[in-house]
This record gives sequence, structure tokens and C-alpha cells, in this order.
Amino acid sequence: MATRFKFPSPQRMMADARSSANLSDFGDEGFLVGLNRFIEAIENELEAPEAIVKPMVAQIHTRLVNLLEMQEWSRTHPEVGQTSIESAVSITGLPRTGTTALANILSLDEDFRSLRSWEQSKPVPPPVLGDEENDPRRVALKARYEAMARENPQMMAMHLWDADAGTEDVEVLSTCFMSQNFILPIPEYHAWWRNADLGPTFAFHRRFMELLQSRRPPGRWLFKAPAHCFHLDALFSAYPEARIVWTHRDPAKAVPSAISFVTALMPKGLEIDISDIGRRRAEHLREGMERALASRERIGEDRFFDLHHHDFIADPLGSIERIYDFLGFELRPEARRKMEDWYAANRSGAHGTHSYTPEQFGLTAEQIRKDFAFYTDRFGIE
Repeated sequence: MATRFKFPSPQRMMADARSSANLSDFGDEGFLVGLNRFIEAIENELEAPEAIVKPMVAQIHTRLVNLLEMQEWSRTHPEVGQTSIESAVSITGLPRTGTTALANILSLDEDFRSLRSWEQSKPVPPPVLGDEENDPRRVALKARYEAMARENPQMMAMHLWDADAGTEDVEVLSTCFMSQNFILPIPEYHAWWRNADLGPTFAFHRRFMELLQSRRPPGRWLFKAPAHCFHLDALFSAYPEARIVWTHRDPAKAVPSAISFVTALMPKGLEIDISDIGRRRAEHLREGMERALASRERIGEDRFFDLHHHDFIADPLGSIERIYDFLGFELRPEARRKMEDWYAANRSGAHGTHSYTPEQFGLTAEQIRKDFAFYTDRFGIE
């Protein structure tokens, strides 16, 4: 049995970050709410060897340094916050419903400002339009993805990895320590996160985007984040102009696929009960759909576009055209050609097959469909 690891105190980690960055001002220290909860969860819920948990301490250190650098950059560069966010589109829904493929395709349109993994992981200095190809952060991420393709082809079959495409805002939310952290088996933390007020978190999220776009326009943001389903009201509080593209798929396929993917990302060496993970993940996703439907009623149907997975697979470019019509955006011929080429190279199965069954995770298709009937009946999903 692994022993529990004792974290340094938040105050100690903040002092270490100040020393590393040679900066002192974190700005609003509201991030301490999430940081304290996360530390408590790791110490109280997770039995893991020190070799697994110590990298988490290093990751917290990096995020605290990022906060200090962002505060200093914004203080010394008044252009941050002076460029307007024109619009925000969030692709959300159950995970494994085509959100990544859709985000990758839409990211090819230069009229969108996609949130890339490498810039959110290290936002300072913000990227510069025209200089991104050789940005060391992008170069390092591309090399990491290339190594993954050589060493772990199964991971490539599970997910599309593209350094230039929009990706989930995990690091943005993690910078203020309010990400769902679902690759860790810490269910009490997940329950707390589902019920937490993420209004301040998404206000920070918007400031993060203002920093990133300050030297790299445009301000028409494209997000891809299934986790947004849990906190759509908070998202709209920060982005009142937002529009949602909601992707749909049979939960009996999407849910076990999501569980398979998340367990593949869990730190190696954890002692986990795969059936317990499966049950809790399915319950978590079901609650996300319940919350999203309730938020949708409050926000209004006119803000949502529904895209069924089978329609997207059958007619990807037609689906894209309908999305553009919904958004009131122009799909220019150059962007359309890029999208056609992308889909020809990346259609389903092009990078291998992701194999999984509900039974692997102590679930059945029948029970999943029963648990999600409120959702499938609402959208006519078969």
C-alpha cells in the first residue's frame, strides 16, 4: 500500500514561486480556494507513492510562477485588456462526441482565435502573430507529439494531437486551480468542483484570453471543452456574447470511450479500482448533462447549436456550413479547402482504432442508456 504524501503548505509554495520568478505580486489570491482544496484532496483521497505526487508539486510551482508572470506582464504592458474580445464559441457536450475533430477543423480558419496547448501552459510572453511557427513552446510540444506517435501509437488512435489546433482550457483553469482534475481518482474533490462557483474562474479565464490575444489577434475565440457543460452559467457571466456548439452521441459509446481515455492518462503506479472509476466517471458525466440542460433553459435556445455525431461523420463540411450559418460567420473558400484536406487525412480510423467496451469498466450499455434517457430523449439520440 502506498503511503500518503504531505504537500508543502500553499504559503511555502507561493514563497518558492516568488523566489523563482523574482516577482512578488500574485494579484487576486482567490486561487487559494482551489489550491487548498486540491492539496487536501491529494493528501486525503489519493494513496500514491512520492514519485507520482512530487511532479504534481512541480506542476503547482509552474502554475504559481505563471500567475506571477501574468500579473507582471499585464502591469507593464497596458495593451493587455485594451483589445476587445469580439466573440466566443465553445464546443462542448459529452467527451468523445467529436469535440476534438470539430475543434481541429474549425481551428484551420484563421478568422478564429484558437486556444493552443503550448500557449496556455506558458502564457508569458504571449505569442506574436507571424512568429509562432518557431516559438520554442510550440516547437517543444510538436516534438513531444512526434515522440508519442513513435512510442505510443495507441494513444494516437484515442485522440487527435495537434499543436496548432484549439484544445481544452485545462491549463487556463488549472492556473487558478479550478480544473476538474479528472485524471486523478479524487471523487470528493470532483463533487466539490461540480458545485463550486466558477464565476470568478471564468472572469480570470477572460483576462487570460485578453493577455494571449494582446500580440496575436483576432479576438474571435474558439474554445473546445466538454467540462464547460458543468458551469455554463459561469461561462456566460464572463462571455455574455458566447455561442455554444453542443455535440451529441449515444452515451453508451461516448461514456466508456471517455473512461478508457481518462484511465490511459492517469499516472502510472496508482492503485485504482477500474470498476469504481467507471461508475464514478459515468455518474460525473450524467450530472454534467443534467447541469447543462438546466443552464440551457436559463440561457435560451438561441445560443445553442446541436450537432449529432452521425451527422458530422456523414457530412462534415455540410455540418461546418450549418455551424457558420448559426454563428453568422463567413466560411471563406481558403478555409473550406483546408478543412476538406484535413478531413481527408484524418477521417475516423485514420490513426488506428480505439477499442473499448462498457464491461471493461463495470458498466453496461443498457444501464448507461437508462441513466442518460433524460438526455437522449431530449435530443432524439439513438
